[in-house]
Amino acid sequence: MAENGKYLIGQSLREKLKSTIAKVDALSPGAPVTRIETAHQGMPAFNPKTFRVCTFTGTWAIDTAKTVTFRGVTTTPNTVSVTNLVCGLAPTGSCDISVAKEGTAWYLIQPNLTQQPGYSASGTQVLTIVNGSLKWIGTTACA
Repeated sequence: MAENGKYLIGQSLREKLKSTIAKVDALSPGAPVTRIETAHQGMPAFNPKTFRVCTFTGTWAIDTAKTVTFRGVTTTPNTVSVTNLVCGLAPTGSCDISVAKEGTAWYLIQPNLTQQPGYSASGTQVLTIVNGSLKWIGTTACA
């Protein structure tokens, strides 16, 4: 039964499962293969959105793709090509990022801003764009 696009598991589904299992159990060993009726009409297509945390090194200009590595995945394939539509990045080392998959393409969602050049855990800073890439600048430099 569908309610607001959600499919509920209940007595009706349970009875249909029991009926299907009974049909399969009633087949004699070596019987020819038969088809069990299934219906998928009216069900929304399953289109999962995938979110992952990855790492990359080097500079990454806006509107370009870069091969990034899934964080914590050591078996191959553990890389994917991701398009940066967010901002230019030039981290000082390896940078953690959040990415998401839309259809078959992967996109940058958010970089770890603390890994951008000039970041300090103390003092007051502003995040700015220098030569197309994000960079932290201390406010004492503005005085």
